[in-house]
Amino acid sequence: MVNNGTEISYMRHRLISVVTAFGLGLCASGACATVDASYPGPGPTVGCNGTSSQMSFGGQCVGVPGPGAPTKPAAFHHWSTSLPAPPVACTPYTVTQWATGISADGWSWSGSFWTVAGQRVPILYSTPLKDTGWVWQVSCGSPGAVRYVGYQQLPRRPDPCLSGTPASACRPGFNATGFLDSVQGLVPAEEIQAAPPGVGLVGSPVTLTLAPNPVTQQAIINVTVPDLGDGDSAEAIHVVWVVQANPSGVDWSLPDGTASRIGNWVPQVQEQGGTVVATVTYAVTAFGFWSDGVSVHPLAQQEVGTITVGARLPYNVEQVQSNLG
Repeated sequence: MVNNGTEISYMRHRLISVVTAFGLGLCASGACATVDASYPGPGPTVGCNGTSSQMSFGGQCVGVPGPGAPTKPAAFHHWSTSLPAPPVACTPYTVTQWATGISADGWSWSGSFWTVAGQRVPILYSTPLKDTGWVWQVSCGSPGAVRYVGYQQLPRRPDPCLSGTPASACRPGFNATGFLDSVQGLVPAEEIQAAPPGVGLVGSPVTLTLAPNPVTQQAIINVTVPDLGDGDSAEAIHVVWVVQANPSGVDWSLPDGTASRIGNWVPQVQEQGGTVVATVTYAVTAFGFWSDGVSVHPLAQQEVGTITVGARLPYNVEQVQSNLG
């Protein structure tokens, strides 16, 4: 697979998993690229989001299972769910009986057979991308005869979004309130640490830091949505959303009434009973993936909302000259 002219290899994951390489929060820089890491054969594939160079990859990779097994042929197919039988009024006919679905893509016949009225009939399955069915000829007589004459396959179109939906507007399972709740508990409470720790002097630098240092937090949201692409709403499509809370900065409110975006402060006036206040704002975004059973399709990054965390620290400032008498 090629991304920006660079070939990148990934380890395959059959379970829902997240691999983080070289740190988090890369999307906050605006330099993110979505990577589709598809693999041949059945089973889950992997979607990645991050940045890449010739020697390294930075970002997240998420294993995405394919859609659930087909439950019936798509709505635009002619289909039957009962075994063919000779009609009461003798009118010979041909009918297709559609095979049960499996979730793995690939050839839907393993080479095995079963026997119907002395006929060897292949054991077939429908797959996420193809409906497979037995074609029977039902003839007249007493009793009438049912003869296997072959099979047919028709394409399926798994998609969690209605036909014609632009990729940027495809948001299956997106839930801003639920996504905020999912990362709200991951964002830690903050404590302010000051140096010097308790009392500062006018004209002397004070360094303010937060513990822990704000870093990107993320949650993996697994959603099951109906298949809207081929009209079979009973078929489930698995969607994975990666929800990230990225710290976008710290606002400092200082005892002398000034404000700052950095944690370095030089007090200019004496202040007793002052308080340092820090406010950390996390910008919450989400990007996602879904699979049609063969390859992964990325979902565009969405703005979710913000999370605010505050911390307070009592802090006095002394004027050295006045205290010397």
